[in-house]
Formats: sequence, C-alpha cells, structure tokens
Amino acid sequence: MEPSTESFDADDVRTFLTTYGVALSTGDLDTIGESYAFPALVVGTTGSVLLGDPEDVRASTAEIARGFRERGLVGVVAHLVGVEEVGDALVWAHARWSYRDEYANEQEAQEVRYLLRRARDTFEVCVAVPVGP
Repeated sequence: MEPSTESFDADDVRTFLTTYGVALSTGDLDTIGESYAFPALVVGTTGSVLLGDPEDVRASTAEIARGFRERGLVGVVAHLVGVEEVGDALVWAHARWSYRDEYANEQEAQEVRYLLRRARDTFEVCVAVPVGP
C-alpha cells in the first residue's frame, strides 16, 4: 500500500481519533482493527506488545472493553492535545481519552501518543505509547 503524501492538518487527525473513539464506544472491533498498520507496536513502561494483524487488535481491544464495561464506562471521547509532523506521511499525535459513564461524566482519562501513518485517505496507528501514570 502506497502512503499518501497529501498534506494534512490537525482536523484530519482529530477526525481519525473521533472515528476511532466512536468505534471504541460502540465495540466496533472491525473498525478498530482496520485502524492499525501491521505490524503495530504498543509500548508501555513494563513492556511492549507487537500486534501482527487485525485479529490481535480485536482480541486485545475486546479484553480492554470488558474491563471498561465492568467499571461502568460506556463512552470514549478523544481530545487532540497536539500534533507533530514527522515526515511526508507520518505524524505524532498526542491524544487525551476521556472515559465516560452512562451520564456522560468523565470517570477516567488516559493520554496516549500515537505514531500515525497517512494511508487510505485516513491514518493508521503504527505505534501507541500511553503517557503518564
């Protein structure tokens, strides 16, 4: 797949994150799986996880979603904190995720930095790095 070299702005990244957040909120595992480039890497403080295909993403996301539901979280809202262009088709995006209860009140939050590659008129996650505690 040839990456697009079209220029993009923060609105493009925001649109990607919003679509991704809706998929997380609704449990749309196929859309979530299609949001990644393969292989993709999730890097945390205690280790890294290589995601080799969409099924790896779906399995990982299903497990995380179960935990959210058990804690009464039913919605996910993305806030784009910042964007840094790395090259023609790569961008670092810093997102803050707000996890909401049934009344749309934020109960938890997490910040993640994503290395995104422009592809298929949108972006694909290449690397995800949770930020903070």
